[in-house]
Amino acid sequence: MINIKMLAIVAVSCVAVPALAQEMRCGNRLISGDQIEPLLKEQVLQECGEPTSKDYNRWFYQEQGKILVFNGNDELEEIQEASIPE
Repeated sequence: MINIKMLAIVAVSCVAVPALAQEMRCGNRLISGDQIEPLLKEQVLQECGEPTSKDYNRWFYQEQGKILVFNGNDELEEIQEASIPE
């Protein structure tokens, strides 16, 4: 079952966070949405594991506080900071 609070976090962060070049550490690797060779969803799963929640092309990683946004070709397009409502 999807946690309502988590959905609220993702919804608010989708609106409130500007698109900036962000990075996220997955194990020993640093990934970014502006890499020359974009990572595919499959590669992100291998590097970072299963996200906390998924909403089509937006994956939320709670531990890192990041939202990964993929384009229509399943390529990582950007990484956003997830803002948590108080």
